[in-house]
Amino acid sequence: MNQLWRHRIILILVVSLFASIPLLYALSGYRTISKLTAEMHTQDIPMIKQVDQLIEHNRDRANAVRGLLLYEDDRYIEQYYFSTSKVHDLRRLLNSSNQTPGAVKDLLSRNNAWEEEIQEVFTVYETNHPQRAKKLAKQTTQTTQTILEDLSQIKDKLYRDLEQKLELTTEMTAEYKRMCFSLSILAFLLIATTIILFHRSKPILENKTNTYRP
Repeated sequence: MNQLWRHRIILILVVSLFASIPLLYALSGYRTISKLTAEMHTQDIPMIKQVDQLIEHNRDRANAVRGLLLYEDDRYIEQYYFSTSKVHDLRRLLNSSNQTPGAVKDLLSRNNAWEEEIQEVFTVYETNHPQRAKKLAKQTTQTTQTILEDLSQIKDKLYRDLEQKLELTTEMTAEYKRMCFSLSILAFLLIATTIILFHRSKPILENKTNTYRP
């Protein structure tokens, strides 16, 4: 009888082991996909938003400079410094993050140099030399356009990287589903085979038990 119970315990353990195969594989897939998804939410999407804000504030600053020199309205100075404070906040965040691409940090450095040129434009304008300030501003126009174009290219690249990760997540999910289904079938076949073999050997074990019974 003890031998029969030992075989039953072995059967239960074997069946549990086979049944856990698709479960363990599904758990592994869930962890992998969750890690990739979390990375997109905590790194990629915030980075895209920050670069997009950087483009927006830089465009506002460029428009403020053009508006000031075109209309000689001091309200554009306030707009420029407001947008500049936003850019500085973003620059601190991006420079302090290890996830910020090197191309973005390089553009931030160039952006700082552009700020110094624009500051000279404002200094000349405030000393009542608007025509000279316009000439200096024209010299910075190409730099402004280049920075905005480069930032747009970086944002597009970040979007492409995010789309690739989304496609990868979709492909991985489909692959894990297929593998889990295949493993479930395999586990079912193994469990069924084990149970059939156990039932076939059960009479033999019972006969042996009866033979040795006093």
